[in-house]
Amino acid sequence: FREYSIPRQVQYHFTLQNKSNRLLKQTEFRTHAPVKLTATQHCSRIQTSHPYKLTTDVLGNQILNFTFDEFLPYATRIVTVTADLLISNRANSLPEQDLQTFLVPEKYIEADASEIYGLAKKLKALTPLKTAERIFWWVADNVQYVGYLRNDRGALYALRHRQGDCTEFMYLFAALCRANNIPARCMGGYICKENIILKPANYHNWAEFYIDGEWRISDPQKKVFMKDASNYIAMRLIRESTNNPASQFNRYWFKGEGLNVKMNS
Repeated sequence: FREYSIPRQVQYHFTLQNKSNRLLKQTEFRTHAPVKLTATQHCSRIQTSHPYKLTTDVLGNQILNFTFDEFLPYATRIVTVTADLLISNRANSLPEQDLQTFLVPEKYIEADASEIYGLAKKLKALTPLKTAERIFWWVADNVQYVGYLRNDRGALYALRHRQGDCTEFMYLFAALCRANNIPARCMGGYICKENIILKPANYHNWAEFYIDGEWRISDPQKKVFMKDASNYIAMRLIRESTNNPASQFNRYWFKGEGLNVKMNS
């Protein structure tokens, strides 16, 4: 991994609390570790405060699975995850993959909707790279950021209402790229320029598009296009239509009657 030369460490914490007066058995908690390998990121080591089982979903997302055999009444546990990364400020080529996955319409990425398809054709340029750049600036200049929205709304909503949070910027960019036959995928994670303790309020979504054998960053909400790649820490590749419920959460998932979980801020 000689192309990934910038060391970076991220750490994040969760508070798990049994708010009931009962002993809980077989409590489950899941959270994402940083994505193992992207064009600009290699996750080299994971350390946690509690034993875990690591699973990888169909997109390559790393999921930390914690099971607590017994959770005493009113007890609290702090789960800490520390990840060591090697990152790059330039895109690296990745092993060959099935790009068709990132060309088709799916939930929230309505690339086949007539409104999106029509705009995509108007933005088409002489080259795929120039087309992606025109799409980026159209989304950045025409969609208004309105702050965090609890529920995802998707690309078509963003186009019709010209507003959304970073998620809608991401989905609209991806849909317009796919409508122009440019592979595009959606990412979730954090922007950090140095070693950092991750906070829930800083969770962010952006897109990547595939040009000349490499995935490139596009963050129209932050007006970042093909630069500052080493600032982006990917925690999740997002694909809402995947048949993989184990990974369909943003920051964490848990199961246990009476259990309360929060990511520490």
